[in-house]
Amino acid sequence: MGSFEFMVNARRAIFYTFLTLFMAEVLGADFIQIGLVITLPMLANAAMQAFVWGRVSDKIKKRRLLIVVGETSAGIGYLLIWTNITVWTIIIGLTIIEAIWSMSNTGWSALFADLTEPNVRSTLMGRINAIGIIGRISGVTVIGLLYDYPLPGAGFFWVFPIAAVIMFGSVLTLIATVPEVQQVKVPAFPDASIQPSKTKLSWRDRYPKNFLIFLGVWAFITIGWISYLSLFTIYLRVGLNLNSLEISLVRNVNSAVGLIAAPVAGVLGDRFGRKPIIIGTLIIQAITSVFYGFVNSLLGILVVNGVNGIVRPTVFTLGYALAADMIPEARRGELFGLYNSVWTVSFGSSPTAVGGVYATWRLNDYLSSGFPPEFAATQAIVDTFFLSAGLVLIGTFFFGLVIKEPKHKEGENLATYEDEPIAVMDTLD
Repeated sequence: MGSFEFMVNARRAIFYTFLTLFMAEVLGADFIQIGLVITLPMLANAAMQAFVWGRVSDKIKKRRLLIVVGETSAGIGYLLIWTNITVWTIIIGLTIIEAIWSMSNTGWSALFADLTEPNVRSTLMGRINAIGIIGRISGVTVIGLLYDYPLPGAGFFWVFPIAAVIMFGSVLTLIATVPEVQQVKVPAFPDASIQPSKTKLSWRDRYPKNFLIFLGVWAFITIGWISYLSLFTIYLRVGLNLNSLEISLVRNVNSAVGLIAAPVAGVLGDRFGRKPIIIGTLIIQAITSVFYGFVNSLLGILVVNGVNGIVRPTVFTLGYALAADMIPEARRGELFGLYNSVWTVSFGSSPTAVGGVYATWRLNDYLSSGFPPEFAATQAIVDTFFLSAGLVLIGTFFFGLVIKEPKHKEGENLATYEDEPIAVMDTLD
């Protein structure tokens, strides 16, 4: 699964690192369209995970099959977009791709939980994330070398077939290395006299209260955190006048720090609890968001973005582990689909609803005041950095106030790994 995660992150880095910059400076997209290229695909991803793929995963218990079909379909979709690259074919094409590819995301989340025990889950997730970060560094380096050659933005046209080939390769890697997990069905009702077909779970039992509260707070934090992300690469180009190699260096410094932070966060989360580590990390996110607006050199942005490198792997690792602690084993597919959908809705909506709209409003305000377009665009993005910091701090306060970290229980369910039995810990709250 680590090698699969390497290839997935390499593909994402190659495709998404310069996507918004390509749309802005080559295809002429505005802030709203740049936000839509994140928003619409993520909404499609979230809806399909929440209402389709999670339930399919729990019903057929074929996590690996979902990953294989999702990755293969998305690879074909990238090749189709490559035949006619425009602002709207990218937006619409990625929306369709994400709707189908999201089955892979759901399958991976549930499969990893199937294979890990609660007391070591965040440690193992940290190691997996570290391998993924190496993939991300590799992908960012490749696109950094490619993007500006022979002309600014010209190299991005080759990203589509490269991403497709990587996706096909990740499918072959998964098939060769990760067997399908078949779980022994555990009766939902210990009393054999109760007929499951005649008994319907209540809303409270179907969606645990503590899990729903966690999702609500997590969504707010994510909206604040991600609100500026689609504009960050544009800021590096317009505000700091960096070339593609320098931009890739800035992104890779962030990832290099994350390479260390991911396994460390996993160990700390298992030893001291997920909640305090997450709170400390979110405070770092807010502080670095503010400092982004004050640096005006390559060295300065390298330092600030390096410190920020702690955030992403820590939040991903411990957020996933905390969700897994709250989710009953028998309903991992559906509830992880809900967790992923909340994450992706927040991730997808904030670049348009917060970042795009707010940045556009600030841009027009600066232009109407007589400032030059380049300065106005830069300052509008800086204002979005500050807004992001404020939202993250508010979300962190509520996270510390209302989220209760569940305690791990000892107890095992039996699953089969092809013909070999393995133990899967029961994560019932």
